[in-house]
Amino acid sequence: MVMRRKNLVFGLVTIAALSVLTACQNAKDIAGPPVLNGNWASSDGVYVAQFLNGQFKAVANDTGNVISEGSYIALAENKVQLNWLGKISGKTNQAECLKPEENQLDCVDVNGNKFSLRRSL
Repeated sequence: MVMRRKNLVFGLVTIAALSVLTACQNAKDIAGPPVLNGNWASSDGVYVAQFLNGQFKAVANDTGNVISEGSYIALAENKVQLNWLGKISGKTNQAECLKPEENQLDCVDVNGNKFSLRRSL
């Protein structure tokens, strides 16, 4: 009886863990890679962020230099988290972005700075 109960509990915990992992993967598929793959221009015209399968780099429009590199994950269908290292400052940063429409990201970094990215077609 005790062994059956332990097996049942283990089975339920395993199912719950798999459900959480599946939900995370589904969210990633909805808002993250490959949905975001492509070039995203900053609203200020300073750089273009090149997104590819969970990674990105921002390239300055005036010099062509990489100014930051990082990763992104989907938090929900319309919410993405960016994490990056600034090549000039040497500092890491993070932002949460809402995706109000298919080709737009409205972001706020951990310091409260707002920026927007628009998919370059």
